[in-house]
Amino acid sequence: MPTIFSPKKLAAAALIALTSACASTQGTTDPNDPWEGYNRAAYGFNKAVDQNIYRPVASVYQTVIPEPPRQGISNIMRNLREPWVLVNDILQFKFKRAGTTLSRLVVNTTIGLGGIFKISESMGIPYHSEDLGQTLAAWGVGDGPYFIIPFVGPSNGRDAIGFGTYVFADPVTIGIAKLNVKGLNLTRTGVDALDQRARAHNVINSIYEDENGYELMRSAYRQNRLFEIHDGNPPSEDDDLFDELDDDETSDEDGK
Repeated sequence: MPTIFSPKKLAAAALIALTSACASTQGTTDPNDPWEGYNRAAYGFNKAVDQNIYRPVASVYQTVIPEPPRQGISNIMRNLREPWVLVNDILQFKFKRAGTTLSRLVVNTTIGLGGIFKISESMGIPYHSEDLGQTLAAWGVGDGPYFIIPFVGPSNGRDAIGFGTYVFADPVTIGIAKLNVKGLNLTRTGVDALDQRARAHNVINSIYEDENGYELMRSAYRQNRLFEIHDGNPPSEDDDLFDELDDDETSDEDGK
């Protein structure tokens, strides 16, 4: 769970979740949300933090920094996550995808000047994401109870393990630590969080502003993770919607 939702996929998931939420009552107990009391409190806490800190900072960031530099920063952050994607491709025995990830990493790091430019897209090397939560799912580990992590967001037992492992085992994090430059890893984490919050700005705002925001976020999270775990082909009637969004997202990135 190292990354926040892809904005377009989250928007689609939120739309699906809104439809489901409208068909149910707020008091309905979700069997996969046994800690709903705590989760609603954590949701309220995160909403307050977002509205008072994350949202204003993201708004200033979008206003002050033009789109081209912001896209370059986003590209660098994505490139720094690629080694972890590669590790999880291998752990899932997806060796063809691992080769694609390695090619993308090498091309963008060298020709793309450290990942500032996504040269891989113009070369026809598609992007995909993988993390340890997805790997554990591929190994048959169940998702476990849904819960919200303060300051971070929605998760479940499986993804929390994946997220915690990423924090300590990410090859880039380990490499940066060996440079012994004080605060460098913390700076990377802060910039990455700011970039992801800014890219999902409108979607997150709309969820927090909705009276059924808790249900929306819970369902959107599950839809998004299902999509990622099944490599863009979840076993549901929503496949076509997510596939179309995935294609649109790739097209948008190519044009930037």
